[in-house]
Amino acid sequence: MSLFQELIIMLMSSVKFLLAIPFAAYQYEFSFWQTFFFSSIGGVSGIIIFAKFSYWIIEQYNTWMSSKQKANSKKGLKRVLAIKKVRKYGLFGIAFLTPIFFSIPIGTFIALRFFPNKKKTLPVLAASVFGWSFVLSVILTTL
Repeated sequence: MSLFQELIIMLMSSVKFLLAIPFAAYQYEFSFWQTFFFSSIGGVSGIIIFAKFSYWIIEQYNTWMSSKQKANSKKGLKRVLAIKKVRKYGLFGIAFLTPIFFSIPIGTFIALRFFPNKKKTLPVLAASVFGWSFVLSVILTTL
């Protein structure tokens, strides 16, 4: 295990979490604790970094959409469906899906777009990263 390998796993975890854990377990042959630790650190770091950028992106998006909505006042079908899904599953649903099905940047953006309270949203996202990291590390390092 080298510092370079650890940094690679943390960087991969901060962007595409699902790819980092198998890579750590099989390519670098990390132990359970190494895989869990470095993927968790990378995932949570990614959430924090992308949370900082997401407010700027949301602000730009709102500005763009307000000018676009003036020209076209209809709500799009995709937007209506997305809002219904978010209301149905809420923050915990988004957090559960973020590390595995979304990526950390997209999941963080979606969560903060609909739930802008950082003090509540970021710990829920981080808990999801720790949970998925634990489950995947157990599965992939014991096989």
